[in-house]
Amino acid sequence: MSCVNADNERVKRRYFEYLREAQGRSPKTVELARLALVQYDRFTSCKAYQRFSIADAMGFKRKLLDGEGKRRSELSSRSAAHSTLSQVQKFFRWLAREPGYKKAINYGDLDYLSLASRDRRIALHRGEKPSPSLEQIQHVIRTMPSSTDIELRDRALIACALLTGARVGALITLKLKHVRADRLGIDQDAREVATKFGKTFPTFFFPVGDDIRQIFLDYVDHLRLALRFADDDPLFPKPHHVVREGHMFEYVGLGRRHWSTPDPVRRIFHGAFAGAGVIYYTPHTIRRTLARLGQQLCGTPEALKAWSQNLGHEQVLTTFTSYGAVPHVRQAELIGSIATGARDHADMQRLLNLLERAEIMGKRPN
Repeated sequence: MSCVNADNERVKRRYFEYLREAQGRSPKTVELARLALVQYDRFTSCKAYQRFSIADAMGFKRKLLDGEGKRRSELSSRSAAHSTLSQVQKFFRWLAREPGYKKAINYGDLDYLSLASRDRRIALHRGEKPSPSLEQIQHVIRTMPSSTDIELRDRALIACALLTGARVGALITLKLKHVRADRLGIDQDAREVATKFGKTFPTFFFPVGDDIRQIFLDYVDHLRLALRFADDDPLFPKPHHVVREGHMFEYVGLGRRHWSTPDPVRRIFHGAFAGAGVIYYTPHTIRRTLARLGQQLCGTPEALKAWSQNLGHEQVLTTFTSYGAVPHVRQAELIGSIATGARDHADMQRLLNLLERAEIMGKRPN
């Protein structure tokens, strides 16, 4: 049942403003905080925040772990519980410093909004995340049709994702001028491109195939020369449509406007993978593909750093802990090769030195 506590609502608005203006949090982060507090308020029947108690914290935690009917052993239940509890705990830690709440809330009591160590480890376990192989993505791109402007755009879109590892938000906000004049990559300028954390950085084309690179560059030339696109026009524009008889929409080419949501990009990926007979992978998984490719190709710490930097990461470990986990099949192959002596001592020592130096170059994932 819904409930309302006017005092609670006022203080929540102040907290959301704090997250946006003082902490610089994104709308998505603020929304996660709002949803977590909605769950907490429902559990306590909108009890005044000044009356926070250990019993409330423990009861709310048990409620989340029960998962509203799900088995407590389910990983998803612990993961969701950890996320919600973390948001509520952050809110009350902020609130405990605010006038009118300092004496009412015991800062130490907020520790009860934490999962047990075992549950927290389970909740934070990432597991093996699937990603397509380089060969699969190359096959998808090479088999895509290219007879119309829209088909050229769709093929170039996936080629660009593979060449640069750009996130979907960046892809749909890129302009033609962001393709580097030297034709070696793109400039992800946060003033105009929706990059993560507002970072500005150049991305040079990853070595994923000369033909893939040419597909993208030919498309750029087509926009400029055949369609007369200008620098400020979108690199991957929405299609232009007309209304035919019977109020039917028909796409007749490329317009001059950006997409406003990432959904069209996902649909393009889905259709392209299906057309090539390859299981569907989301656009973001290409970043994992590129991280694993970097593990294979980078032979020096400097190369590892450059590869990571090209993905927009400030720290090397971000690339190889968040994206570059070794798949279990490959893990088995590597362990087997070590056991049979396929790697000699010098090769193993060189690998360990590379990893140690890479860790020194970036110990804190961003």
